Amino acid sequence: METANTQRSLIVGFELGVATTQISVSVNGGDPESVSVSPGKNMFLIPTALCVRSDTRDWLFGDEAIRNKNRDAGQFVENLISYVENDEVISIFGTDYDGNALIEKFIRKAFTALRQRYLQDRIEMIVITVRNKTDKLVEAVENAFAAIGYDMSAIKILSYMEAFMYYSVSQRKELWANDVALFDFDEKGLKYYQLSTSKKQLPVTVTASGSDLSDELSYDMLYAMVDSRVAGILKGITDRLLHRQILSTIYFTGAGFDGDWANEVIKSLCPGRRVFKGQNLYAKGAAYYGLICNNEAYKDFLFLTDNQVRYSVSVRMFKDNRIGEFPIVNAGTDWRKVNARTVGILDDTDEVFFTLFHTVRKETKHVIMSLRNIEQRENKTTRVHVSARFIDRDTLVLTIKDLGFGEFFSNSYRVWEKVITF
Repeated sequence: METANTQRSLIVGFELGVATTQISVSVNGGDPESVSVSPGKNMFLIPTALCVRSDTRDWLFGDEAIRNKNRDAGQFVENLISYVENDEVISIFGTDYDGNALIEKFIRKAFTALRQRYLQDRIEMIVITVRNKTDKLVEAVENAFAAIGYDMSAIKILSYMEAFMYYSVSQRKELWANDVALFDFDEKGLKYYQLSTSKKQLPVTVTASGSDLSDELSYDMLYAMVDSRVAGILKGITDRLLHRQILSTIYFTGAGFDGDWANEVIKSLCPGRRVFKGQNLYAKGAAYYGLICNNEAYKDFLFLTDNQVRYSVSVRMFKDNRIGEFPIVNAGTDWRKVNARTVGILDDTDEVFFTLFHTVRKETKHVIMSLRNIEQRENKTTRVHVSARFIDRDTLVLTIKDLGFGEFFSNSYRVWEKVITF
């Protein structure tokens, strides 16, 4: 039996949204639960906003910031993420603050309030989820937690799509036996995500793709049109996207689905499927990632989003005193960050063999690069530099450079390149 002084282990899921932020916490490996650190009319939705009081110059966040704004008692700041993405600066009582500083102020206030709820407990991991995981926003969030003093090895940042994937596979298996759909409607308009799982052979691949439907259904339409017309637009979208789809579950999330206007459309999708509407999917999905990443039950799972490479790449060469297959690209890597490099020796050949394995299709492809007109040297006296990069998610560029062999054979500076689309 736990005593009041027993230190518990926490995993925190933190959804940093454009308009609102949510926090979920897993205690001692249990299912994540939404928590409130800024009581207001919707206690789990924290306005992503700051306010500096006119009298004391104290920084306030969330609902307290909104209340001071309404009383005209300070300088109010919202849309914090836009300050980061647009490199904007705001002057607050004579001092300039950029987006990084604003994000740090907000995260610091939120986590100070969170720690007050869990004074005796230990945070093992903090998983932040944002809609678009841009380099600028990732850097701002990482800098904020570093400035606060958190161990950066315990910080992970996910996109909403990734959080959706981890949330989905953490539910009962019958809820993701077939594809899973998610409609997300917030201030930026309607988004659609779909998740598929391949269990035929290992690794179990979980793939998700997304579509921006804000041109068809925007947030402004909720105020410019009667409910029945907006519902009609949504019905047309769901009919088109879900036609002949075999789905186990459909989720609806986002402030745009508040109220009753979409209920009849949602109800019409229920036959043969489970349908859920709620606001905490991403925050809980972030916390579920923390539970999954070190869970042996998921060691053979591979999670793939739109930007992640679908296949692994290895090269056969003489290296480290042996001939073998050496991996150079791992499936699941963001294609924009692949910059694989290795060096090996040609062993009685002027060809280099590559093996590509598509983890979703479970297909293997062999590629041979012929090094035409390479200088003829004694066996095992030609070193080559092999590199791999992507120009989009499905287009691989392999490059081989002749390095010569130290003082014995000079570098010929010859380069061979091959473009492969799986």
